[in-house]
Amino acid sequence: MSTIEQAPFTEQLYVKGTFNGWGDDTPMAYIGEGCYQAVVCFSADLHNFKISDQQGSEALSFAADKYKAVACQLKQPQTLIPAKGIGNDLTFMAPDTGLYTLSVTVSDEKVEMVIEVGGENLDSEPNRALFNATFSVNTAKGEVIGKGNKVLSPDALFDELAISVDQSAPFVFGDNIDGYFDGVTHGYVAAGKYRHKQGWYLGAMASFVGGVLNDKTTAKEARIYPYGVTHSFEAANGNDIEETFMLFSGQQSRQRSAAITVKSEEPAILSIAPQLNLAMDSSSVTAFEGGVVYALSEELRQAGTPSFIALCAEQSFSFSETSFGETPALKDKVHLSGHHVKPLLTTSAPQTEMTVYLAFAETEADAVAHARSLVEQDGVSIHLQQVYDMLTNSYVWTSDREYNRALMWAKAAGKVFVSTEFGKGIWAGLPWFKDCWGRDSFIAVPGITLVNGDFDDAKTIIDNFASMQLADETNVNFGRIPNRVTSLTNIIYNTTDGTPWMVREVWDYLRYSGDKDYAKAIYPVVQTYIAGIEKHYLDDHGLMTHRDPDTWMDAKFEGKLPWSARGTRANDIQALWYTSLLVAVELAKLTEDKQNVEHYQQMAGRVSESFQKLFWDQDQQKLADRLYSNDQRDLQVRTNQLMTVTVPFDNGLLDKAIGAKVVKNAVSELLFPWGITSLSQYDPIFHPYHANREEYHKDAAYHNGTIWGWNAGFTVSSLIEYGYADFAYQLTKNLSDQILYLGHRGAMSENLDAFLNEQGGLTTTGTYAQAWSVSEFTRNGYQDYIGFKPELLSGKVVLAPCLPSSWQQFDAELRFGQSNALSVAYQRTEQGLQRFELAYMESVPVQLELHLMATDKAKYQLVLEADELPATIEFDPACVSVVVDGQVRDLVLIQPSFAPVIGDLAFAKPDHSLVFPVLQGQHVLQQQVEGANLALATD
Repeated sequence: MSTIEQAPFTEQLYVKGTFNGWGDDTPMAYIGEGCYQAVVCFSADLHNFKISDQQGSEALSFAADKYKAVACQLKQPQTLIPAKGIGNDLTFMAPDTGLYTLSVTVSDEKVEMVIEVGGENLDSEPNRALFNATFSVNTAKGEVIGKGNKVLSPDALFDELAISVDQSAPFVFGDNIDGYFDGVTHGYVAAGKYRHKQGWYLGAMASFVGGVLNDKTTAKEARIYPYGVTHSFEAANGNDIEETFMLFSGQQSRQRSAAITVKSEEPAILSIAPQLNLAMDSSSVTAFEGGVVYALSEELRQAGTPSFIALCAEQSFSFSETSFGETPALKDKVHLSGHHVKPLLTTSAPQTEMTVYLAFAETEADAVAHARSLVEQDGVSIHLQQVYDMLTNSYVWTSDREYNRALMWAKAAGKVFVSTEFGKGIWAGLPWFKDCWGRDSFIAVPGITLVNGDFDDAKTIIDNFASMQLADETNVNFGRIPNRVTSLTNIIYNTTDGTPWMVREVWDYLRYSGDKDYAKAIYPVVQTYIAGIEKHYLDDHGLMTHRDPDTWMDAKFEGKLPWSARGTRANDIQALWYTSLLVAVELAKLTEDKQNVEHYQQMAGRVSESFQKLFWDQDQQKLADRLYSNDQRDLQVRTNQLMTVTVPFDNGLLDKAIGAKVVKNAVSELLFPWGITSLSQYDPIFHPYHANREEYHKDAAYHNGTIWGWNAGFTVSSLIEYGYADFAYQLTKNLSDQILYLGHRGAMSENLDAFLNEQGGLTTTGTYAQAWSVSEFTRNGYQDYIGFKPELLSGKVVLAPCLPSSWQQFDAELRFGQSNALSVAYQRTEQGLQRFELAYMESVPVQLELHLMATDKAKYQLVLEADELPATIEFDPACVSVVVDGQVRDLVLIQPSFAPVIGDLAFAKPDHSLVFPVLQGQHVLQQQVEGANLALATD
């Protein structure tokens, strides 16, 4: 009797990479004699990947080098080693789009991989009959309602926001539950997947008019909208055709769904074929009234993951499971897998439009019910309405069209990251930071929730993290919220700044909402945090101590040694600690906790006094990045110093004149037109480029020169604080271009190389879409340029505009309270006179405090009582005079001009004459880190 040869590994191996979103949908089959194989359809592009088991374990994660990426060539054996990590992928440049066979052979001596062209992609022999059915459907279309006033109508707004491309461009949408669709235009192979956890539901989609494929690879145009992606085609007979894909948000319904629409100018038989991640031999299909529902085999179902997919259409249609023989384009052009189901939905008669809905659920009943509701209620119109309402709930539209587009897209991109996978939270970035990080979430909360008027989301996110606060007083993490939540059972607390960022945003939420009851409810959480610092991390100066890698600059060599050591006291951490104490003071006042009011005030005062004394080097006129354990200053020039100006709400950590010098120093040395570097180029460990270097691992460069998109946020805020709107806006305009035209359209990457590439362009690195990058761009628009800063617990709303001179006008609706908004209409005359029309949407007994910027950059204050609104204000910034509804009013100087201290600002430039030590040898910084006797910081 023959026996089945045992595979070398008991665990299933997968090919995981950029081509499949690092998911486990490409298993390797064991074919005997130590050999595993997988047939992969690669697009003609560069692909990064690893061979790994499902969990990505240390022993079964294979690459070719522990630290750097290694290029693989066709037919050339490549030795593999266990090498888990980031930045050390296998790479392969596929010469043509098509099938490739990856073979991994395991022996006692080595593990070896070979990539060869070709492989079989045939229809699987079905273990059941192919399913066919017809359905009679009759529905009506809904309508998308605009807001009126000066807010653009839905059609006008969406037309303005369309990003048009004539070649492949990436995009991403989120379902606001636990999934996202990462795709590219103009293609089918690796053109996108609707992903969840480690798998996917929906992939490429094909549409047909009169039986002819609408070939996206030759589409004349694709338009990316906040609600979906439309490809345009022109048939041989001149017929204009469009195909649109939309991923629906499930934030309200907790239901996952999508729609595919094909339109034809001339009536024709229309068909849609969606790619589903269901194998013929592990799924079944049945009909319901109005459509069909697929069921994944019971033994393959996982808790929390939809196992049922319902498909239906908004009009009468036929359904058939097709084959490559019947529909060859699905193999030859779309490159679908032979073993997957191939559903085809076709109109029963010639039509000009057809929409197919897909509903994904954990039970058959839920999938069917949701699919039916999508048809009956016109799910497309509901989706468009939700997107329009999200974009316009809080609204800014200026005379700068490109800025408007970028601001709206940043707002839309921010919503991609809002999820309920681990309770309500904000993913840090896609694709590999699809976790909720405490630090990232709360840095992102203002731009993604508060400025948009989504106060319930902000409160729920705070509550979710607060519920995970560590309460064990003996634990070094006592009082902290998680740094990272990767699952509900894997919660990591290794950061010193996540909790104070949350405390800061507690107060930010209260300022916007005026929710006094919540202030009292959340106060014990803040008290516990402060108690934890007092018990474990307070030094003799009242400052907060921490380990070397526990700031946001947290990269570690092999998970142990810090690449950017910033212990024992970093400047941004002290700014957060000081802010936390001020928040505690205000919460103590609200709860009439007089004893702690005094205690927290004394602590905050001590932090401010110690900080200025210990961090400011009077002789060199520089602010230290951190203090060593012996109180000596580390004067490395990093972006963090700007947070000492922008993090505290009262801007009171530093004397204003010293703050002005901090801004000048940081900006003059670090700020390039496209972003601010994380370390000065004149520092000996500066890395001008981030990833894919022969000389070093990318984590060495991560915080040592690499530009971070989110750092532009506090850079703009610090410039606005001192009146430098025009200079800040040059940076903002460059960021606008990055959002609209670089990388994933409408989103913003995590990082950029500090220096331009050889072609003079920007190189995006890190995640392709990062939450705090777009959230800070949005926050800058509302809180800095428009200057909207409600302080409802103090009974006032502050409007402190600091406007670019290029803005001739803007209209805004700025949300606060339960359902209120401040309406602002602004115009600048040719003579430089500024005119504001101000009104509350609902009558409310709240003062309006208007801060006005004079030509010399001094700030003045005008207070309007609630009963004075609506009002028209005319301000002359040159002679500092103001008229309210025809009456001259007095202004109060609240901040003198610091222009004499700062002077004229100019962008720094990459200095190519410098010799960078890190480019002169192999792993220069790594050797320094390993020899520096730094404390291990394992978690």
